[in-house]
Amino acid sequence: MSNHSQIQIGLWALLITVSMVAAGFWISLQFTPDTSVATASKPTAITLLSTTRALPKITMVDQHIQTFTQMDFKGHWSLVFMGFTNCGHVCPTAMAEIRMIHDGVNEPLRVVFISVDPERDTPEIIGQFVESFDESFIGITGTHIEIEKLAAALSAPYFVDNSDGRYIVDHSAALFLIDPTASLAGVITQPLEINTIIEELNLLL
Repeated sequence: MSNHSQIQIGLWALLITVSMVAAGFWISLQFTPDTSVATASKPTAITLLSTTRALPKITMVDQHIQTFTQMDFKGHWSLVFMGFTNCGHVCPTAMAEIRMIHDGVNEPLRVVFISVDPERDTPEIIGQFVESFDESFIGITGTHIEIEKLAAALSAPYFVDNSDGRYIVDHSAALFLIDPTASLAGVITQPLEINTIIEELNLLL
């Protein structure tokens, strides 16, 4: 075999080797996960508002038959849940999870339960309900006009129908985070990721 033929064979072998290495590199890129994208797209448990929303003027009553207004939210971080005491399993489950969040955070966090069923949920009944989860929990209610004002500010729709012998109550299952200026700061939707919520609150409070 001539030297020229040997050189040609060597060049072809080198070209094939380079092509195989390049192909292997390309394939590795297709199947290697992009960890930076995965990390950046990780969902958070608390959706924070880009601009907080001040609560409207409200006049309600707590479980001790004391007046409760929007000013009572000032100076504290509060976690708010709207429901009713005859809710079945949804509200008790949510309140138990809220208790876990409350106990897990490092800084004080007030819990305020708002009953959307004032016809049946008297202050006494609300008190028995919220204090069965924690004696520090606050329960409030009021007229439907006052409840609707607060619900609208929280974007928390609810529905009560006690006509024609029926009694139907429906409400948002979300939790609402109120900052110390008495403004809506964030929303936590179901299902509740307890540990993640606690971690994020500990960074925020």
